[in-house]
Amino acid sequence: MFQIEHLHLPRHELVNVANAMLVGDMNLIKGIRRICKLRFSVGDPENEVFLAIRGIESETDTYPVGRVRLNYTPEYLRRIDVEMQGYLEQAKGDIFQACQEIVQTFSY
Repeated sequence: MFQIEHLHLPRHELVNVANAMLVGDMNLIKGIRRICKLRFSVGDPENEVFLAIRGIESETDTYPVGRVRLNYTPEYLRRIDVEMQGYLEQAKGDIFQACQEIVQTFSY
């Protein structure tokens, strides 16, 4: 029973994060990073539904989000935000498809 409960909460959070990204309630970079962490807690971290998210996380790991942005100058943030938005526009279709696959795979 403990094993089932142990996997249920991370699966639920994983699906919630993916759904929040799909409807625009979660920053895509934050969501990608959260999914990459959660994949180790769901009992199937190498599932192919994570491949696109893992690749995008690797390509966006230098983009500052959250409180870490306080460590950067406004000029740098303006420049990196333009770059980040351009990347996300190109990758949005892949991100949304991966989120849909995650929801389908990990929903009960």
